[in-house]
Amino acid sequence: MRSFAFACLLFFIATTSIIAQSESDKPTPEDFVTSGYTKLTGNNCFQLTPDRNWTSGSVWHKKAIDLNAPFEMEVDLMLGCKDADGADGIVFVFHPNFNKMGFMGEGMGFAGLRPSLGIEIDTWQNHHLEDPSFDHLALLQNGSMNHFYSLTPPEKIPNIEDCRTHTMKVKWLPSITTFTIFIDDRLYLNYKGDIVNRIFRGNAKVYWGVTAATGGFNNKHALCFEKLVYDEVTEEEMVSFSPIKSIDLLKGEIRTLDQLQFTSGSAGVKKESFGELEKLYRLLKENPAYSLEIFGHTDSSGDAERNKVLSQNRAEAVAQYLIARGIDKKRIKPIGYGELYPLTSNRTPEGRSLNRRVEIHLFKPIP
Repeated sequence: MRSFAFACLLFFIATTSIIAQSESDKPTPEDFVTSGYTKLTGNNCFQLTPDRNWTSGSVWHKKAIDLNAPFEMEVDLMLGCKDADGADGIVFVFHPNFNKMGFMGEGMGFAGLRPSLGIEIDTWQNHHLEDPSFDHLALLQNGSMNHFYSLTPPEKIPNIEDCRTHTMKVKWLPSITTFTIFIDDRLYLNYKGDIVNRIFRGNAKVYWGVTAATGGFNNKHALCFEKLVYDEVTEEEMVSFSPIKSIDLLKGEIRTLDQLQFTSGSAGVKKESFGELEKLYRLLKENPAYSLEIFGHTDSSGDAERNKVLSQNRAEAVAQYLIARGIDKKRIKPIGYGELYPLTSNRTPEGRSLNRRVEIHLFKPIP
């Protein structure tokens, strides 16, 4: 692939004023966290994947943003030189945790991340995902690549695997809950919807990053960041449930612990999950009249009885965390249901990922 030089401007606008940018506003490589095959290729420039099969990469900014404030993003992208046999594409991701990576290949590093919003630029047709035959743009939700579930249908864009850079502009106006997306100064997508409540259940504090992947076919995927200005969110704000989610839980609604992760095939809670468990601990501590049921679920892979045991052990792992933090064990009841109650079909990796979950139910015991 021939060499290329490009820059991208990325800035977020505060709710009440536009912040003047200066040289000090320029992000540095230290502002980002990378994973997979991602490598720094210049000042704030990253190659997410090489042109090799079955690779993936991501770059995430370390600071969270507030979606209650408007933002505008402008990025110059390079999606490779291979056209007919080039794959798979990139996704701009908004997610409550940073430095996350979903499935590679057709998942483009976004599949399986929940809750999430994704701006997809897809260059490969997967018929079972209802992809069109042309390069396309779409707004995805909750780690699903299937356009049956996307917020917008796939919109045709010009061939973007042409060995050139292309500018993408994104604007979000929370006052009118509208997303607009341009490529090379042409409007391709206009979506109106309350993403804070619909996707993130009232939690407007999210991280942003870019993921990309290759599968049985490949292309190089790259981008640069030049400037970044927005209101940062403190760590304290990230360790409590959103007001809406807290209210729903206290009403007795069953909710999934979205950021809970376990070591594969075991009940070992990954350290990345401690933030989600801390949110639950705080809610229980602040509401001592409530008790908690913890429901463990698995997908249908493997033996049903072993899945039931695994789901029970995972529910108990959550309980043990809360007990160790000082919550009375009499207030907590862990239950494992195994594969009995799937959210969706177990036929796809995405579906199985959604079905592997832990749900919580707060209630006031009858005196």
